[in-house]
Amino acid sequence: MTQSFDPNPQPAQAPAAEGALEMQRAMAAVAELTRRMKSGASNFYWIAALSVVNSILSIAGTGTYFVIGLAVTLLVDGMAIGVAEMAPEAALIVKIIGLVVSIMVSAVVALFGFFAIKGNRWAFITGMVLYGLDGLLMLVFQDWIGILFHAFFLWGLFGGLRALGQLQHLMPQKRQSDFPQNIGMS
Repeated sequence: MTQSFDPNPQPAQAPAAEGALEMQRAMAAVAELTRRMKSGASNFYWIAALSVVNSILSIAGTGTYFVIGLAVTLLVDGMAIGVAEMAPEAALIVKIIGLVVSIMVSAVVALFGFFAIKGNRWAFITGMVLYGLDGLLMLVFQDWIGILFHAFFLWGLFGGLRALGQLQHLMPQKRQSDFPQNIGMS
């Protein structure tokens, strides 16, 4: 009887070691998907922050802005500046009101980021739809670079949403309502 020789012998793994290795791989996959989900969701924070910076730059009269920000806040800022020019006696108040409205819009976008990082699918989807509509506003203004950046950030948000879906597939869990179920029961 001839015995074959294995030039790269592998030690036999015990079933417990194989189970531990599988567990390690699963934990690494969950960690990577969580990182990708949070990275995608953090795009909401960038959009919100740069929109606020854009509003401050606009109200200050610099004439520059980041294309990553929201077209809606640019529109609000432009309207505030236009009204301020027509009513110079109320210019400061009108600009402040415009800035406050822009900050509130940006805060809503940041809230989508907050809920998306927590793993809420609705936050990704709703935020992406609204940011896509904001991109259509860039199309109306024919801001082609703004449209490209909107598409780029939508792709990043989609990557986060996709990672969330894969995470939910890996870790199926019973979704419980935040609403208490046992009110009035003793």
